[in-house]
Amino acid sequence: MELLTAFPGFTAQLFLCLGAFFVSTAVHAFQGFPPIHGFAMIGGILWAIANAFAIPIMNRLGMALAILVWNTTSCLTGWATSRYGLFGLPAAVPASLLLNYMGIVALIYAFQFTMVIEDFKNTQCFRSFIAALICGLFYGSMWIPVNYIKVRSQLHSPGPFPIPPYLFSFYCGVMCASAFIFILYSLFRRSNPWINAEAALPSILAGAIFAVAMTSFVIAIDVLNASIAYPICAMAPGLVVSMWSILYFREITVQNLAFLGSAESHPPQFTWLFELVGGL
Repeated sequence: MELLTAFPGFTAQLFLCLGAFFVSTAVHAFQGFPPIHGFAMIGGILWAIANAFAIPIMNRLGMALAILVWNTTSCLTGWATSRYGLFGLPAAVPASLLLNYMGIVALIYAFQFTMVIEDFKNTQCFRSFIAALICGLFYGSMWIPVNYIKVRSQLHSPGPFPIPPYLFSFYCGVMCASAFIFILYSLFRRSNPWINAEAALPSILAGAIFAVAMTSFVIAIDVLNASIAYPICAMAPGLVVSMWSILYFREITVQNLAFLGSAESHPPQFTWLFELVGGL
């Protein structure tokens, strides 16, 4: 999708969600069509709202920096909710508090390189940075409804609680929110939305890839503790995206390294390594 013009991104978002919905429907059928849970759809709505603004944010901040910002916020949100038991969830105390907090310190240490940025004198760039932070909060909160259902269910009937059956409910929320956002966008454009036909199939493919990754993420949460799985799943993809952004798309070069603050001594790939170590 990065190779194609998908701005402002609301149409590409709709096709991406369609691709994810197709894959989730196949997974849903494979599981024997478990019931749909309306409360679990809230997580999908949060994800769709955040993802709807991903392309505009990446167009202004660059792919690497945008994902660095919202992945860091997402990681901290997911860690805090599971570690301290926010929103009615039980607190998950790690085996080693020292290593846990050292990881968070490393995460924040890497993130502070993006905080003092000369280009933030540009109003649009600053707004995009704030929007990326908000998107990160939404991404980090997307699985809270399902975890809440899990906790309440185990209070009444202790025992194993499989999470994958809730995936289709999540994607129903994704699809509904994405369609609603596209309708609002079409009304704003007076029934003349900007559409790039060449971006349709790549967007659907990206959605299918996302659905496979999300299924793996849910299985990881089901097997591991959320406070362990979430930081890894949130930060590792960002390292891959950063490498694509720097080595292939050349979004960050010697001329604009100052955009990351202290970049001469801490180039972006090292920033991402700090982020990954913190997540681990």
